[in-house]
Amino acid sequence: MKRLMMAAFIALLIIQTANLAKAETKTGCEATQFKIVTKSDADVKQKASAASKTLKTYKKNKELSASGRTGSWYKVCHSNRTAYINMADAKEVFSSGEKAILKKFDGRKGVNQIVSVTGKAMSDTKVTIQTYEKKQGEWRRALKKMEGVIGKNGFTKSKKEGDGKSPVGIYSFGTAFGSETKPAGVKMSYKKTTKYDYWVDDQTSTDYNKWKTYKGNPTVKWKSFERMNHELYKYGAVINYNTNPIVKGKGSAIFLHIWRGSTKPTAGCTATAEKNVVSILKWMDPVQKPHIVMGTNDSLKSVK
Repeated sequence: MKRLMMAAFIALLIIQTANLAKAETKTGCEATQFKIVTKSDADVKQKASAASKTLKTYKKNKELSASGRTGSWYKVCHSNRTAYINMADAKEVFSSGEKAILKKFDGRKGVNQIVSVTGKAMSDTKVTIQTYEKKQGEWRRALKKMEGVIGKNGFTKSKKEGDGKSPVGIYSFGTAFGSETKPAGVKMSYKKTTKYDYWVDDQTSTDYNKWKTYKGNPTVKWKSFERMNHELYKYGAVINYNTNPIVKGKGSAIFLHIWRGSTKPTAGCTATAEKNVVSILKWMDPVQKPHIVMGTNDSLKSVK
């Protein structure tokens, strides 16, 4: 009996060891995020360094799966381990929708960072958020793809105050802001909110679609306003929609901010998880003139 129990125990250990080995093999490389194509003969390096050991050399026009990019190196899978290809030796493969969006920025001088917020239909409230940056003269993906939400009534090309929709178009960013202290690494200008900070959406006021700091009773001064120190604005950034010139009734207070959840749309803003908002804020560099593009592939065709 003891021998049988010992044999069973040993067999169990062997099975567990085999399963562990399989698991390690499966998780040796990160999941594919996008495709790249070599522009010339490209060395696959053991580490993200030109001085690192060369594991393999691919010929020109070889398509490879990439799990991301670290600095100027793409991460690829080689023998079930992460390896690296220099960014200068490869270009990224984009969908037709991505190509159309990126092309819109060809004539926008100095715009080298894009936040793309796209939905499949105008009525959708769930969107995909992707970031792109121009490196070595080419557009490259920056942060990992993110889930987001927009206005409860989807996208619109003719936004009106209170319609619960998010505006289709291309916009620059204003200041970053938050009820918390500016996170380390954020290069954008940043305003820490207080209980005296309001965004005015009163169409009868000269303060419409403006951030105002006021220590008096806001209900006496404005018919409608948003408090800027509320929980969803722990971190965020102003989207410069209807700001120059400001047209009364065309919509106000359009921000990038933290969501309530993946199934809870906004009143017109773009929202995503807190960690994503912070990542975007840290990534954006005012020198690179970050812009946001919002809409569906079809609705953006006429946007210039």
